[in-house]
Amino acid sequence: PRWARFGLMKRCDLAVAPSRFVADSLPFRAKVRVVPNGIDLPELPSEEARQGFRAEFAIPPQAPVVGCLGRIRPWKGQRYFIELAAALAPRLSECVFLAVGGTLFPDPGRDYLAELKDYASELGVADRVVFTGHRDDALVALAAMDVVVNCSRDEPFGRVLLEAMACRRPLVAFRSGAVGEIVEDGSTGLLVPFGDVAGMAEAVFDRLRNRERAEAYGEAGRQRVATEFNLDASVRAIEDIYRELA
Repeated sequence: PRWARFGLMKRCDLAVAPSRFVADSLPFRAKVRVVPNGIDLPELPSEEARQGFRAEFAIPPQAPVVGCLGRIRPWKGQRYFIELAAALAPRLSECVFLAVGGTLFPDPGRDYLAELKDYASELGVADRVVFTGHRDDALVALAAMDVVVNCSRDEPFGRVLLEAMACRRPLVAFRSGAVGEIVEDGSTGLLVPFGDVAGMAEAVFDRLRNRERAEAYGEAGRQRVATEFNLDASVRAIEDIYRELA
C-alpha cells in the first residue's frame, strides 16, 4: 500500500531498489539507490542434462521448445503464454510450449493453475502446453528451451531474464516494468508492447526459423550478464552505499 511505502521511506536513510522501475514507484526518490541484482555467470548445462530434461516430459530431442519460467501467478502472464501457444501451434506443428514454475503463495479460494489448464483446453492447445510444476533445476529447464519468453506485467526486475541470457537463450518479452533495463532490444532479445501476443508470436517464430540470429542473441546475452549484471558489481555497489551512510 502507498501509505506503507511512504511510512517506510520516511523513516529510512537510504533504500535500495533493484531497478529504476521500482525506484520510480517509491516516494522520497532522492533516498533511493538503484542496484541491479547480479548473478555469478554459471557453467552452461550439459547437452546430457538438457536432453534429460526434455526426455522427462517426452519432448523429442529435435522438437522446437518455447518456454517461460516463473511462479504460477496472474501477474506473471502465463495466460498470455497460452495465447502465444495458440497463435503459433498451427504454424509450428512439432513445437512444444513449456511452462516451468509452481504455485508458490497461491491465492486463497482460487486455483490459477487449473484456470490456465482450462484455458489451454478452450484454445485447443492442451496437448501442446506442458506444465512442469516447481523445479530446482531452473538453468537446465532454460537450456532445454530454444526461445525463452517473458509475459510478466510490471516486472520489478526479472532474475529469470539474467538466467536465460546466461544460458545463451534468445529472449522475447513484453516491454513492461524493468524488462527494458535488462534486455537490450535487438541485441540480446526482442521486446514487444505489453499484451501484444501477435507481435510476440512473430518474434518467436523468427527466432525459431533463424537459428544463426538466435545464437547471436544468446551469445550477446551471456556477455551482457558477464559485464553488466555480475555479482561482484552488485556487491561493490552495496558497499558504496554503506560507505555513503558511514
